[in-house]
Amino acid sequence: MGRRNGWQRGWAAGGLVNIRGEVSLVIKQTLEEWRNEAIERFGESAREWAFQCPKCGNVQTALDFVEKSVMGLNDAANAVYQECIGRHVEGDGCNWAAYGLFGTFGKGRIVIAPDDGREVEVFDFATEQK
Repeated sequence: MGRRNGWQRGWAAGGLVNIRGEVSLVIKQTLEEWRNEAIERFGESAREWAFQCPKCGNVQTALDFVEKSVMGLNDAANAVYQECIGRHVEGDGCNWAAYGLFGTFGKGRIVIAPDDGREVEVFDFATEQK
């Protein structure tokens, strides 16, 4: 099994196993399952879906990116689940990215791309809507 970001691509008891053999209960789901859960939690409007940065705990929506940076809505909707807003707005959040060296520290989710089965690490949904 190949390692990425210190985590093996193996699953045990529904979780991701790190190189020390510890299990993190990362949710792994298809893109359709992920979208359906977001709609159930936050409603149809993706710009209002809330995500939490695994490093600093910042809760953010795509609208936050649009309102606080020069980012357009399409770019914001793609950044919100993988980048902390601090990458784009000084003094807000941090500069963490789910696609970076350490991923989400096992605090995010794995979404399976429908076209090629690629596994994409993303921030977890926020427990509360902003």
